[in-house]
Amino acid sequence: MKTYISKGTICIEGPYHLVYAVCNLTYELHEDDSFKYIFEPNYAVIELLDSSVFQGIPGLNIDLKEKEYIRTTTPTFISERVPSNKREDYVDLLAKLNMDYMDPIEFLIRSNDQYSGDLLFVRPFEEKKIVSFDNYKGNQTNAALMKELLSNLCLGNDVSINGQIINDDNRKMFHDVFINLYTRSYNQNKEKQAKGIEIAKKEGSFKGRKPIKVDEMLFLELLTKVENKEITPKEAAKELGISIDKYYRVKRKLQK
Repeated sequence: MKTYISKGTICIEGPYHLVYAVCNLTYELHEDDSFKYIFEPNYAVIELLDSSVFQGIPGLNIDLKEKEYIRTTTPTFISERVPSNKREDYVDLLAKLNMDYMDPIEFLIRSNDQYSGDLLFVRPFEEKKIVSFDNYKGNQTNAALMKELLSNLCLGNDVSINGQIINDDNRKMFHDVFINLYTRSYNQNKEKQAKGIEIAKKEGSFKGRKPIKVDEMLFLELLTKVENKEITPKEAAKELGISIDKYYRVKRKLQK
């Protein structure tokens, strides 16, 4: 029996716009129209989050720490976010997202509609990987380097730093250290910036910081390629000259 499989990752945005990949989600649709959803919580990432940011995944009791939660009926997480085919504008909703048929996970990846009950959203699934910072010689500042390290830890990737491996066994310890260091650096930079702005204002030379402009036409062109799986979101962000986090923020803004 043929099976259609779709995968995504449930995420939430934490401090400093860091994206935390809290659960992988797989949708399997069989020829006889039976289906199942498989939730695989990333517990090592979940424990990085304060309860004020993450309150769980609707319909799952993750306190049980099950490796996977299987649902053969539409789970709460999906029913709360994916429109029913009985909606009058159902076909229009699919057309707006360049979809010929309903794939619930792909719908959530493409849609910009934010569910009002929580701040969870779905991104394309990416395999866990080891990201090496061994003998790093980039041009980034310490703060930027820490942000990149944190970003990988929050996404569930393992990190290598001069032979030291950060994985699920020690992820929280290093995350907490780096987030504290980054917070200190961030606050110091903000204080320096504020002082600089104050001096510039007194001298009459302050013009404000110019945000990075995003070519909307190019963004939409690349977004179409992403949705057609011709390129990845990271490749699109790189071509636009923006971070992956800004890519998703711009996407949400343009699709409102």
